[in-house]
Amino acid sequence: MRLMKILFLVFLALFMIGGTAIVGTQLAGVLSLNGDLVSGAKQILYPWTFSFATACALCAFVLQYSKEYKEDEQD
Repeated sequence: MRLMKILFLVFLALFMIGGTAIVGTQLAGVLSLNGDLVSGAKQILYPWTFSFATACALCAFVLQYSKEYKEDEQD
């Protein structure tokens, strides 16, 4: 389960960074009135960011049912 915790944290960080990059890039596109930048951020970053978010959610799901998680919850 240690590997799952590490994967969870890695995917969490990656999808948070990806989400911040999407919002930041789109904000820059809106402020500079550059529609291509706004739509380009979506086309390039969305698939990667949502893949990382999905992987993070799957790791969290597996960790939720692990024995270690249940023992921590009882304390």
